[in-house]
Amino acid sequence: MTSLHDIIDSKLQNNDVVKRQQDIGVLRVSGPDAKKLLQGQTTCDINKLSQETGLYGAICSIKGRIISSFYIVQNNEDVLMLMAKDLVEKTLIHLKKYAVFFKTELVDEQDNFAVYAKLAASQSDASDQFATSHNSDVISLTVSQEPLDIQWLICPASNHEIEEQNPELAALAILAARPLISLEQSENILPQWLNMQSTGGISFTKGCYTGQEIVARMQYKGKSKKQLALVTWQGHLDTTQDILDGQGKNVGQIFSSAHIQDHHYAQIILNIDPSEADQLLMDGSELTLLPLPYSLEAKK
Repeated sequence: MTSLHDIIDSKLQNNDVVKRQQDIGVLRVSGPDAKKLLQGQTTCDINKLSQETGLYGAICSIKGRIISSFYIVQNNEDVLMLMAKDLVEKTLIHLKKYAVFFKTELVDEQDNFAVYAKLAASQSDASDQFATSHNSDVISLTVSQEPLDIQWLICPASNHEIEEQNPELAALAILAARPLISLEQSENILPQWLNMQSTGGISFTKGCYTGQEIVARMQYKGKSKKQLALVTWQGHLDTTQDILDGQGKNVGQIFSSAHIQDHHYAQIILNIDPSEADQLLMDGSELTLLPLPYSLEAKK
């Protein structure tokens, strides 16, 4: 199986990579009850959020489907949620239904913050949690340490000191396999289908939150084999088509894809265990399965 590090080393070639995340928005949650509100609405344990540690998680419907997924950091007394820009308004409306019972304020900050992704070759082992540092008006969140180091730099939109470098290589970030959903995918996906139980996105010890019963049942009953996997191919393919096995059976769909020149990389949601597929085919061409950068064992 092709190594993720071989792909990354051949493409990065020690280049510095910085790209503005135009599709990422920011929702600010403030007030004395901000964390209390979020603790009852998120899959991650908000009590572990601090100035030094960010989190990855999701807000779910009562059916356990992801309404929005996010990275989250603490900025002094405020909490900043980083998510797909097209989901900020929907998330704000959802949280406002519960915020009336708490001393908290929700503000759409997507016009006031800019988010950049900074990529480098991996220098350390993967971490369950997400280190956060504060330097002047820039917050740095470590999103991934394996298979490559990815930091998100969160700063005021008026900050012009951060410059893009080799932005086309930022496509490699897809290989971290810690995705955020978009509005189109909202309320259609369970957290386990994105491997969030293995990437620190779900706490199974924090207690109740909206959708918790369904998420826990899925984990302990194991009724669905759906999971996130990584594939690659060369050339143009129609990514709206289903992924088939060698017998022509539908076994999955593309979740997200990116490319560097003619080389394409994608996160896919498989309906089967990858070991059960003799082939993965899409649009008449074979896809090459890549290893995940983490074990699929659930984190606590």
